[in-house]
Amino acid sequence: MDNRPTDIDPDIRLASTLPAEVYTDPAVFERLRETVFARSWQLVADEGDLAESGKHHPVTLLPGLLDEPLLFTRDESDGLHCLSNVCTHRAALICDQAGHADPLQCRYHGRRFGLDGRFLSMPGFEQAKNFPRAEDNLAEVPFAAWRRLLFASVDPALPFETLIADLDARLGWLPIESARLDTSRSHDYELDANWILWCDNFLEGFHIPFVHPSLAPKLDFDSYETEVQAWSSVQVGIASGDDDIFDPPPGTPDHGRRIAGYYAWLYPGTVLNFYPWGISVNLVQPLALDRTRIRYLTYVWDETRLERGAGAGLHEVELQDQDIVASAWRGVRSRHYRRGRYSPQHEACVHHFHRLLSQALRGGS
Repeated sequence: MDNRPTDIDPDIRLASTLPAEVYTDPAVFERLRETVFARSWQLVADEGDLAESGKHHPVTLLPGLLDEPLLFTRDESDGLHCLSNVCTHRAALICDQAGHADPLQCRYHGRRFGLDGRFLSMPGFEQAKNFPRAEDNLAEVPFAAWRRLLFASVDPALPFETLIADLDARLGWLPIESARLDTSRSHDYELDANWILWCDNFLEGFHIPFVHPSLAPKLDFDSYETEVQAWSSVQVGIASGDDDIFDPPPGTPDHGRRIAGYYAWLYPGTVLNFYPWGISVNLVQPLALDRTRIRYLTYVWDETRLERGAGAGLHEVELQDQDIVASAWRGVRSRHYRRGRYSPQHEACVHHFHRLLSQALRGGS
């Protein structure tokens, strides 16, 4: 498609939204796979998975989209590494399951690597010349740790510190390190819709009074706030009462305010919803033009506050979101829909997201 129609006016009062083709054109989906997802930071693991020296933990970066096999390790000096999980001999995966192993050994032909990825040895190569070479080491993959969360990228367009700086400055006072993954409250959803529509829906509270009848009474919609940052955004939900709220410490922007929840987004599709009980993480993972996985992870720091306030009934809220996103997916494919306009009061975060996607479609980083 012609790139020019995807331009988004920087003035939200004048701007039109992304055209329908961005959601429905397979060529655009393939382009965004490379310009957005191959170049972005993705949440892939938890430092708790590598609490001990000698541990290794395989992960797949964006399964179904990039399908990149990665391997986190913690060496005997307590150093953390992110490596390609692909053997440099004949491309078999080094590790299929998490565990302890030092050195790592490929089960295909016995090639061995240190936990830092260095080639150590391999049988049958005694007569090979100019061996080993640097290429025989496991490739190092860019990664970053934020609090207890581990992010990785195969070809990052920007430093992780640039991505996280604004969010960390805004919400870094929260007890993120003390949160623990609750697997019983974590699961995946899949929906038949383009991934951008799910993000569009998340990035505005405009729909809450119309889509979420149980959540809406808990929030003071007239006081709902949005904060746009360089590569992230935060929506601040003000509680309508004192049902269950944060107690922001002195010196923070919200000290003394009734905060029901913070809804944070990192480009392109990492969502961190902060409630008084902990963090509800949504990882937006495209599978196809018309299929999206939402990986739902629950991190809890105060079990006594679960299922209270704006952080209650989240499964029901997610299903309501999926239903309205599915409706939008039907509509965006209509012959009568081209593009819409933004509400300047409520859709600043959507406008920001669309501008970043527009930049990616034009080839910018």
